[in-house]
Amino acid sequence: MNEITEKDVKRLWVEKDAVCVELKDGRIGRELIRDYEPLRKATRKQLENCRVDCDGVWFDDLDEGLELSGFFSPKKTNPIGRIFWLFPELNASAFARRLGIPQPLFAAYINGTKKPSLARKKLIDEELRRIGRELLKTVA
Repeated sequence: MNEITEKDVKRLWVEKDAVCVELKDGRIGRELIRDYEPLRKATRKQLENCRVDCDGVWFDDLDEGLELSGFFSPKKTNPIGRIFWLFPELNASAFARRLGIPQPLFAAYINGTKKPSLARKKLIDEELRRIGRELLKTVA
């Protein structure tokens, strides 16, 4: 995919829970406000004071920006990739080892180039929940 720049953008708007970009080719990308701490803490007025500039969406009142390419990143629409994108402190290689899945295969699941079988997806989901329970026990 080619780099997305301001010349590719048809329109930009803010919804209740997301910042949205429509490209001239008809594609629409969304970035969830909850995924970015500075955006979560912003007022509606601060969020709406945004503009497309070069290769990003800039929030002048927040001194914050989001890359346009991120609005169309396949790993954000992939449930497994989304977990590892939202929680970069999770080590995908270690997680793959814990499951006994080859790291390159697990990386393909994360970036969306391969989809796990239903049984493998269930195994991944169960392991994520198990880690969550282990973390809760550790801090309790």
